Amino acid sequence: MEPQQLVRSWLKGRARLDNGQVRFVETTNGTHAEKFRRAYDWIATRALIAPYHDMEFGAGHAGGLESCRIHLPGSTGYASFVLMPILNLLTNRRLVFVGGPGRGKTTMATLMALLAGAPLEDVRKAVQHGHPQLTLADLLGGPLPGDLVKAEQAEDIRVRWRQWITARVKIIDEYNRIPTKTQSALLSLMAEGYAEQYEQTVHSGTSSWYLTANDDQGGGTFPVIEALRDRIDAVVRCPPLHPGLIDTLAERVAGASTPEEFVPADLVCPPDELDGAAQAVREVSVPPAVRDLVGLFLGQLDFCRRASARLEYQTKDTLHLAGRRVGHVCTEDCPLDKSENLCTQTESGVSPRAAQALLHFAQALAYFRGQSEVDAEDIRAVLPWVLHDKLPPNPQSPFFQKPENRVYLTDRVSWLWQLFDRAVAQHAAHAPTRRRTLELARTCTAGFAGLSTPELGRRLGSIRDRMDEVVRETELNAVTQSDLVLLKDLYVKCRNELDRRESGK
Repeated sequence: MEPQQLVRSWLKGRARLDNGQVRFVETTNGTHAEKFRRAYDWIATRALIAPYHDMEFGAGHAGGLESCRIHLPGSTGYASFVLMPILNLLTNRRLVFVGGPGRGKTTMATLMALLAGAPLEDVRKAVQHGHPQLTLADLLGGPLPGDLVKAEQAEDIRVRWRQWITARVKIIDEYNRIPTKTQSALLSLMAEGYAEQYEQTVHSGTSSWYLTANDDQGGGTFPVIEALRDRIDAVVRCPPLHPGLIDTLAERVAGASTPEEFVPADLVCPPDELDGAAQAVREVSVPPAVRDLVGLFLGQLDFCRRASARLEYQTKDTLHLAGRRVGHVCTEDCPLDKSENLCTQTESGVSPRAAQALLHFAQALAYFRGQSEVDAEDIRAVLPWVLHDKLPPNPQSPFFQKPENRVYLTDRVSWLWQLFDRAVAQHAAHAPTRRRTLELARTCTAGFAGLSTPELGRRLGSIRDRMDEVVRETELNAVTQSDLVLLKDLYVKCRNELDRRESGK
């Protein structure tokens, strides 16, 4: 092995550089993570063959012609259709598969339930199939008939709850065919973790959700209520049939077998292992540099200079509350360069809930890869699947009017990747001018208790001076607005502390 490769292999293991010294730390690459990696390999190569490796790591190689670009990963490559469901199992979140009938959506969800230790017969019985006549009783259960006759008050009625509610893995097939009223009950169970009927409640417990829909937009017999769609943490596309899989399919037809029937016993994770893996995922650190990059990226998506004259309200939420769209104000009147600033490409920003899901899935991916901390590649890999249903493009943006960019209106995954890649480049470009702002923020993180009143006054002046510098030296774009809001927040906290001391309270 070449010396450079050897060093890189160390840096992906227990060795870390600390002030020029090699330091060994505890690795997250334990038996649980190894089991999930083996589960991925089994599903991708034996169960649901997945030759489409669209989650790539390493600089890699780009080849081909202008009309046919081929990207080869520098190190590892994974199929999102297999990996994202496993990460969802690790994080106990909610994922929806989108794709046409017969693409393997329910089969993949079933495999996740089997990996969680549920018997195949129980899993198949527990799958909830969406249809226009699905009632609350069909979904949740109903009261015992005898209690309805004898009961004098609601609490005397016992409810026979459906067993799937407490399953570790919950599968809802074609959730976009469920009636609106029943969707509301599903929302309560998914969001709050409990269901209620006749003043009786049942709790769902720790669980991972897998839902399916037959198209990208969540359309079906009934429109999916906005609150329910907002609770979906990730969206994964089902891959198309590859001609090379015909031999495997022919063997299954000849053997009258399905992949669900042959899950290796050594890949099954009992509840205590799943709980341990979930805790290990949350312990994976997200370094400050990565958090800053994610914050800058998400801040650019929500920014809109034309939404308000006031700094704090220059967001797309301000537009939406006024019944306006980005296309109404993102015109020539806005002085920002539409080809450079990301704000023009999106119709909305990202909610804190979606940002949490992004970080959590990135932690799960780092854990799966055997890393002790999240890096930018982890964020990039999971980002399209977490934001797929959360971030609608603005088709009127000048960016999409260019012929080479129109394809992004149909390929949302590639569009989100190019958004993040642009944000990474801008993060590096703005780093020198943002350094002093970030240093001021770090000095204020510990609070003001250790500062004397004169020092606190000087700190207040430094923040005010820095704000003036930012306004003079940079244009008012998303990055500038984010830094100014941060500096104003520091100024207000410092001012409040100074006023409290001066008043003697």
